[in-house]
Formats: sequence, structure tokens, C-alpha cells
Amino acid sequence: MKVNHTTKDWREIPFIAYALIIMNVLYFGLMFVAPMIWAQGITSVQGLLAGGVVPFLMASINHISFLSLLMDCVILYFVGSQLESLIGHWRLLAIYILSSLASLITQGLFLGTGSQTITAGLAVLGIFGGFLMLGDAFKDNPVFGQIARQYWLFLFLTAGLQFVVNRNAMYGMVGGILGGFLSSMALGAPRIGKINPLNRVVSGLIYVITLILFVYLGMNR
Repeated sequence: MKVNHTTKDWREIPFIAYALIIMNVLYFGLMFVAPMIWAQGITSVQGLLAGGVVPFLMASINHISFLSLLMDCVILYFVGSQLESLIGHWRLLAIYILSSLASLITQGLFLGTGSQTITAGLAVLGIFGGFLMLGDAFKDNPVFGQIARQYWLFLFLTAGLQFVVNRNAMYGMVGGILGGFLSSMALGAPRIGKINPLNRVVSGLIYVITLILFVYLGMNR
């Protein structure tokens, strides 16, 4: 019984969220100890299409300021770990990466596919998109509904601030949130309950088709 209890506790640890925090912090440290390596963590749509998968993944954990790193680590620790406990470890990782991809391609549509960017903060916003999905898919659960409403307000205020301060950043922010919503809906949440299979398929198709369309439009601007 003791062994089973220990195994169960280990499986409940949100190790993906913790691992993402560690990787974000360590990569930020490269800015000071190995700036040439740190500078590789910048990506673009054109670079990704040319085979730059590693730079894209590095950009997904890259920050240029300590404040943004701190905020994202706080979100990962509190919000990311909570979402991971609800939907599972590898789903959280998939949402993080797919949100990073969606934010990159959305930025490429409006700013040009050659525009260089980092996507760590935008990938983190996809976690909020995951909670918005839970509020939509499980409307009968008042807890998810309340959390989703709170996050909607937070994201609305954040988007409004970005529109005033840095409109270019808002494009990636919207892409990251919607990417998190659609990808989490497509991946499902079996730990909580069953999501309508049609909704999952449609969300996955919308995600894929939209990104393909954005790439096409961005490349032909």
C-alpha cells in the first residue's frame, strides 16, 4: 500500500510545469554566461519552415527581461501546475508548444514571416487558453466557469494594455491564447470528463487550417 501511495503521489506532481520553469530560468542565464548560444533562441516563420525546429523550441523558453521571466514563471507555477493536474502532463506540454507555434505564425501574418521573435511569454498565455476551454467544454461545472470568467477579464485587460503599449505584441498574444484554447479542446481532458468528439475534431481542424492559411497569407503579403 505504501508503494502504491508513493507512485500515485509522484504521478500527481506537475513535473512538466516545474521543468518548464527550470528550462526558462536556465536559458535566461545563458544571456550572461553564453550570449552566443542564447542568441540562437530567436525564431521566425521563415526560419521554422526552413527546418529551424531547434531555434523555435529554444525561442519557446527564451526571455529578454527578468520581469517577463519572473511573471511567466509565476504563471507556470500556479496556473500551469493547476492545469497540468487537471488535464495531464503531456497535454500541458503539447499545449505549451502548440501555443508557441500559433503565436509565432500569427505574428508572421501581421509583421511578416521574416520577423524575428521569441515566444516564451506567448506560449505561457496558451495555458490560460486551456482554462478557457475547460470553462467552455464543462459549462455545468461552476468552478471552471468562474475561473474562466476571471481569466477572460485578466486577458482582456492585458490585451488592452498591449494594444496601447505595444500593438505588435498583441498579435502574438491573441495567437497564443487561441492556440491554447483550440489545441486543448482537440487534445481533450479525460481526467475531468468527456468532450464532444465533434468539438475536438473541429477544433483540431480549425487550428491546423488557420495556421496553414496564416502562413500562406504571410508568405504572399
